[in-house]
Amino acid sequence: NLVPPRKILRYESLLEVLDGKRQVHCHSYRQDEILATLRLAEDIGFRIDVLIHILEGYKVAEAIKAHGAMPTTFSDWWAYKYEVIDAIPYNGPLMYDQGLLVSFNSDDYELARRLNSEAGKAVKYGNVPPEEALKFVTINPAKQLRIDRYTGSLEAGKDADFVIWSGDPLSPFSICEETWIDGKNYFSISRDRELRIKAEREKNRLVQKILQKSSNRAEN
Repeated sequence: NLVPPRKILRYESLLEVLDGKRQVHCHSYRQDEILATLRLAEDIGFRIDVLIHILEGYKVAEAIKAHGAMPTTFSDWWAYKYEVIDAIPYNGPLMYDQGLLVSFNSDDYELARRLNSEAGKAVKYGNVPPEEALKFVTINPAKQLRIDRYTGSLEAGKDADFVIWSGDPLSPFSICEETWIDGKNYFSISRDRELRIKAEREKNRLVQKILQKSSNRAEN
């Protein structure tokens, strides 16, 4: 009739990490902290799945690959605080060249809307093939989150939200022509033009009606 030990959820989470049941994403910037974290994980006996931000990852890409981790970084953020003094816009492409599965993240709600342009910077700075650069913001992050069997690419059976562009999807000059979410057309540029014309006509009708009423009052 002994009382069982109190369950400590924090320790239960750590146990899942040690047993390989919980995926580990580690926030990091500099090479020293990246290496220290990888070595600590290897000493204790668990694996870091994803290194987040990792703006000095290009310095220790071989060690990251040997550990089996994947990096998610910014496209071209650097020198905005001390930890990123040595950050360079070639970081993502250099890690890609080492055979790492790289993704670009936004860290910002506004920038998240333009990740296709962020992917284009991998082409600009590192001559990454456009098809591979697009993976930086599609299938690669899905693989890092272990949800690539559900999303991340246009394949039968997957949940696919997608955009149809007027040109190269990595170009900031391309215009969104259609947006599809859960199989439904949420935006169409042709339909948008029709609605704008309709709204302008309705606006003019209401303005003319108000002007007519004002004129009638003035006459009375």
